[in-house]
Amino acid sequence: MKPKKNPAVDAEDIKSRTVYVLSGLVLVIAFILCLVEYKKIDLAGASIESSLTALEDEEVVEINPNTPPPPPPPPPPPAPPEEVEVLEEEDEREETNVIIIDQEADIDIVIEVEEEPEPVVEQIFDVVEENPEFIGGMAKLYEYLGKNIQYPEMAKENGIQGKVFVQFVVWKDGTIKDVRVVKGVHKTLDSEAQRVVKSMPKWTPGRQRGTAVNARFTLPIKFRIS
Repeated sequence: MKPKKNPAVDAEDIKSRTVYVLSGLVLVIAFILCLVEYKKIDLAGASIESSLTALEDEEVVEINPNTPPPPPPPPPPPAPPEEVEVLEEEDEREETNVIIIDQEADIDIVIEVEEEPEPVVEQIFDVVEENPEFIGGMAKLYEYLGKNIQYPEMAKENGIQGKVFVQFVVWKDGTIKDVRVVKGVHKTLDSEAQRVVKSMPKWTPGRQRGTAVNARFTLPIKFRIS
């Protein structure tokens, strides 16, 4: 017959064992942490000692206040410039002819001046072999003058009358030019005589040795109040 276990005693026993196990774990962990910290301190001390030893081994430079400082080292030579390669671009545009003018060069400028032709002096004859003539003769001339002359009213009212001598040139083509009064009576009659002569049609030109020439002609025009 097995003896009966007391449940209260078993629970107490389990609790005690758990406390012992946890206490042991805490001690083990604490021990491990102490070892780790010790290693860190040991390593730091070794590092500081090696640094001090290195400083002692370095050469000490003695500084004398009376000694002038050494001259600064010469500056390094400048770096050679980089070579730049220039590529000539092909100009696709059409080539343009460029004219370069040397401003210092002597330039002879030749200006051709066209000489004006000398005016041809037309000879006017006072006497010719064949006199110029109104087309149809003198009778037609007087008829023309009688139809075209207008007696000035002022001269008519004042009884002014007389003979006006008009001189003109019958050109070799028959035209009438250079009309002027060589002997007048009154300005009203003179102006009317000049006007009607200028209005005459072409004449037959005078001739000299069979050639038409310019010839002067004097025409008397008589103004009379009837």
